Amino acid sequence: MLRGALVVLAVACALTAAAAQANDAVKRPALSWMRGDGSYTKASRSPKTHTITKIVIHATDGGSMLGNVWWLSGGHSHASAHYVVARDGSIVQLVHLSDIAWHAGNWRVNQHSIGIEHVGETYDPAGFTNDEYRSSARLVAWLARRFDIPVDRQHIVGHSQVPDPNHPGELGGRDHHTDPGPYWRWGYYLNLVRHFAYPERYALHVDTTSIDRGATLAGIVPWSVRTKGPTAHRVDFGIDGHVVWSDSRKPFAFAAGRGWNTTSVDNGVHVLTVKATGSGRAATQRLVVRVVNRDFALTTSALHAWQKVKGTLRIRANVRGAKTGGIGLYVDGHVTSRDRVAPYTLRWNSKRVHDGLHHITLAAVSRDGRVAKRRLPLVVSNHAVKKKHPKPAPKPKPKPKPKPKPKPKPKPLPAPEVTAQNLADGQTVTGVVDWRAHTIGAVARVEFVVDGTVIAAPTAEPWAASWDSATVAPGLHALEVRAYTNDGRNAVLAITVTTAPS
Repeated sequence: MLRGALVVLAVACALTAAAAQANDAVKRPALSWMRGDGSYTKASRSPKTHTITKIVIHATDGGSMLGNVWWLSGGHSHASAHYVVARDGSIVQLVHLSDIAWHAGNWRVNQHSIGIEHVGETYDPAGFTNDEYRSSARLVAWLARRFDIPVDRQHIVGHSQVPDPNHPGELGGRDHHTDPGPYWRWGYYLNLVRHFAYPERYALHVDTTSIDRGATLAGIVPWSVRTKGPTAHRVDFGIDGHVVWSDSRKPFAFAAGRGWNTTSVDNGVHVLTVKATGSGRAATQRLVVRVVNRDFALTTSALHAWQKVKGTLRIRANVRGAKTGGIGLYVDGHVTSRDRVAPYTLRWNSKRVHDGLHHITLAAVSRDGRVAKRRLPLVVSNHAVKKKHPKPAPKPKPKPKPKPKPKPKPKPLPAPEVTAQNLADGQTVTGVVDWRAHTIGAVARVEFVVDGTVIAAPTAEPWAASWDSATVAPGLHALEVRAYTNDGRNAVLAITVTTAPS
C-alpha cells in the first residue's frame, strides 16, 4: 500500500513541480511526498526571510527506503527529516520546507536548517551510491539557489558537525551522532552541488568568429573558433553531419589554418557543426551557410581553332569565376610563356617552330585549386612560297593515337601506423572516457584494448570509443590502440593510465 501511494504521489508532485518551476534557473529534482503528523514543528519559514542558512547531511545507518520513510514520518519516532534519498537516487519529502524537522539534535540548528537523510551505512566504505550522491546534489543545488545558501563546508554540514546544545565543545547534536561518517565523499559531493547549482559558471561555450550564420561563401574561407568557459582540449569541425577535421591545439582552426575549400562541396545550403570537448564537457554550435562558387573558366580574345599564324603571337587571356596566380602558355606540351599579373598577355615567337600544325594550351590554376584550360590547334605559316596557282594546303592528317602506356604496377600500400591518441601515457582518468585515435595507412579496423580486453572495434573513421573507467579497479591499467589492414598487417600504440575512484 505504501509503495503504491509513493508512486502516485511521485507522479503528481513531478507534474506540479514542472509547472511551478518552469522559469527557475535550477530545477528541483523529481520527488514524492509522504507527510505525516507528530515528528516536526509547524512554522512559516520562507526564502524571503532568509531564515534557512544550513543544510545538514544525515545517514540512516541501514534500513530500506520505505522502512526509513515510515520510521521518520507519522510520529513513529521522536525524529524526522525534510527529505530521504534512496540508494537508487529517488527522493521522498516528509516535512514541508516552511516547517521545522527534528533532525539535528539541536533546536537552534533545526530552526534554521534543512535535514536530508541518505539510506546507507556510516562506517561502510561502500555505504553510498553514485546515484545517491548525484540525486542528493541536485536537490541541495536547488535548495542553495532557492535560499541563497553558500556551497561550502560551513553551510552544508554533516550531522557530526552540529554542536551539542547541552555540552559546549562537543558535536553531533545532543546524541553525539557521527554521520554521514568518514566515507562520505565531501569533495566529490560539493563539486556536484556547485555544477548543478551554477551551470552557467561551468558550461563550455563555442563562439565561432570567422564564419557567421547564414553567410554566403565561395572559394577558400578561413574557419576558426574560440571557446569560452572550461578549457577545451579538442574541436571537431563537421560538414553536413560528417567530421572532416579535428584540432587539438589552440587557436582551433580548420585545416591547420589553411581554411575550408568550399569547392569541395556542391553549391547550395550546407550545415557546419563545431563541437568542442574538454574537462568532461562538450558544446556544439550549428551553422547553416550557403555555398555559391562560379564555374572557373579561361577565355582568350581574337583566337580560334585552325587559325593561321606567323611571327610573334600576342595572346590576351583572362579568367572568370575565381582568382588565379597567373596564366601559362604551352606549345606542343612545352611551356613557352607565363604572366602572373593581370591583364594577362602571353607571347609566342612562332618562327622557332616549323611550319604546320601545332597545339597551344592556355592553363590557369585558381587559388582554391581548380584548373581551367583552353586548347587550340593553330597552323604556323612563316615560310610559305607564293605560287601562281597555289593549291589549297592539304588538311593536316590527324596524329595517330599514342599506344596506351602500360599500367604502372601498383605501389605497395604504406604500413599502418597509430600516430596519436587523446589519452596521455601516465594520465589519471575517471568516469566515462572519450577515447580517440589517429592512424595513417590503409587501416580497415581499430581495436581499443584495456588490460588485454577489446572494448570497441570500429571499422570506419573517426576511430573512437567510450570507456567507462569505473568498470575496472582503481590503479594502473594497460591501454592499447591496435590498427589492422585488410592484408593482415597491424600496428600498436600502448600506454599506461591510472584510474581513480569516481
